[in-house]
Amino acid sequence: MAVQAAQYPSNVFLLNRKRGRELVTGTAAITTPMNSFTLQTPPPQMIDLSQLHHHNQPNVVVSTGLRLSSGDQQQSQNHGYLQQQQQPSSAFLSIISENLGIQIKRQREELDQFLQAQGEELRRTLAEKRQRHYHALLGAAEETVARRLREKEAEVEKAKRRNAELEARAAQVSVEVQVWQAKARAQEATAVSLQAQLQQAIMSGATAHDNRRGDEGLNCAGGGVERQAEDAESAYVDPDRVVASGPVCRACRKRAAVVVLLPCQHLCLCTECDGVAQACPLCLTARNSSVEVLLS
Repeated sequence: MAVQAAQYPSNVFLLNRKRGRELVTGTAAITTPMNSFTLQTPPPQMIDLSQLHHHNQPNVVVSTGLRLSSGDQQQSQNHGYLQQQQQPSSAFLSIISENLGIQIKRQREELDQFLQAQGEELRRTLAEKRQRHYHALLGAAEETVARRLREKEAEVEKAKRRNAELEARAAQVSVEVQVWQAKARAQEATAVSLQAQLQQAIMSGATAHDNRRGDEGLNCAGGGVERQAEDAESAYVDPDRVVASGPVCRACRKRAAVVVLLPCQHLCLCTECDGVAQACPLCLTARNSSVEVLLS
């Protein structure tokens, strides 16, 4: 309690001043009735026996013995009056002392109660501040954790979207790979078919060449005019003619056929005629694409 009184010196000082005023007021209230009672009680009047005798018997002379007796009586009356005054004073002092003790005890009890109440209030205030501080810390921690969780959830959602995009891209690439593999297999089949056609064309060209040489051998004795004509034809050199080692272009009949038309798959055009031909010159099928074949 001494520490609490030291923490609140202004309150204790005001309380002491208030209680001091109450004590003085109480004391004055107690003293005033007593004084008024004392003042209201008139002192006994002193009557001189000589005056009394003179009043009743003006011509009677009182003897000296009577005068001495009256003086002793007056002295005893004064002594009794003084004793009567001293008795109320001592009783008043004892009452004041008792009241002061009671007031001091009550003031001490009130002071102890006040200090105890202030201590309880201080402890309650500190506990409330501590609770508020704890709640603030918990709120800040919860807010931080919630923010971190939201950030992690956003990262997870972003990663999920990225994975979904990658999976979709992988599926698309897989489909494209399958398409290209199918195209490659189709082109491979087309190449095999073209190779077979090419071999067949080469074989048919060789057979036709052999047959033509046989016919030339048979007709060798036929006449000198034809031989001379053939010699003249062989002597003429066409500047635009290209000696073909394989099948001849079916459009210009001058250059070798190295382009296969699709979808009919006929090896019938050269590279120059491929740029202008709209249909196959053999089957007259409308073309949609072409493939150049490199013959070794």
